[in-house]
Amino acid sequence: MAVTKPHAESAKTIADPSPLSPCACFNARSAARAITDLYDRTLEPAGLRITQFAILTAIDVRGHSNMHRLAADLGLDASTLTRTLSPLETSGWVVSASGRDRRARRLELSKAGRGKLKQCRRLWTTAQRKLEDTIGSERFQRMIGDLGIVTRELRDETT
Repeated sequence: MAVTKPHAESAKTIADPSPLSPCACFNARSAARAITDLYDRTLEPAGLRITQFAILTAIDVRGHSNMHRLAADLGLDASTLTRTLSPLETSGWVVSASGRDRRARRLELSKAGRGKLKQCRRLWTTAQRKLEDTIGSERFQRMIGDLGIVTRELRDETT
């Protein structure tokens, strides 16, 4: 009888000694850290992290935003958003002003912020391509779709 070699992915899963290997949360967090590291290293020449790039992008897409809407768009709590936003404001890439309701700050990209975002988009595209090249186009597209579904389903469940 011929012995077939297990597929490389199956061999890794079977040989993985971690007791957490079947845990969805552990695997999602491990993957998120690895992907974040790739994007952060790629964005490093621009002096931004992927979390900061996401904030600039979210503000740009809306034209302006407030803290509550921005936190909801990004799935962040207020303190995390404030901590991540602060260096963007200090650098002058995001400006804030009082909105109609004085308690709500209106956030916009400055001219310098739009320039920084343009620079970062080129680097972000490089990171996207690197990830897609590394894991394959089909898996990349499936991952994007699957993660979007998981996020929506779990957020819908909690509301």
